[in-house]
Amino acid sequence: TLLYLLLNTLYIYALRPDEMRDVIAVGGLAANRLFNLTMDRFFSLFIALILLSSISAYTIIGPRVYYAMSESGHFFRLARKVNRFRVPAISILVQSLLAIIFVVSGTFDQILTLLGFSLGIFPILTVAGVFRLRMRGGSALRLKGYPYVQVIFILFSVMMLVLTFLERPAESSIALLVIAAGLPVYRMLNKFSSSR
Repeated sequence: TLLYLLLNTLYIYALRPDEMRDVIAVGGLAANRLFNLTMDRFFSLFIALILLSSISAYTIIGPRVYYAMSESGHFFRLARKVNRFRVPAISILVQSLLAIIFVVSGTFDQILTLLGFSLGIFPILTVAGVFRLRMRGGSALRLKGYPYVQVIFILFSVMMLVLTFLERPAESSIALLVIAAGLPVYRMLNKFSSSR
């Protein structure tokens, strides 16, 4: 978080808002402005490595999420199959196919916005779930700063989503449609698993 805040402070210090508009490699442009052309390339490489590590993490985590959902009856049974090395091979294949579909369906900027917007919704729902647990009285969970920290997090996160939607309505709408399309599938799988 600190690195993220420092990088964004650097961007704001180095560039005017109109210079950042429609620029994907804001970090490289800021480094070029502050240092020189060599630093610009180094900074772009650094950002690319960070993005690759994120992609790697999602590629590793995604199939395990499908596997766990399948184990608990909330996803297709096929996703819980593992190979002789106990690797969820079918889930990895599904994750790979989804990644290929994303890569061929738009530009880097569009894909980044779509995924960032859709992934930004779920932390809000998770934190909001704390309030629901507390209201039901079923949680002994004690959080420092409750409820202020959670409210601030939700407000800032919603603000980021609204700003993203205003800036990139097409990608944000697609993200909302994909999530909305998943709801009936989730209900269908839940109904199917509870009937077994």
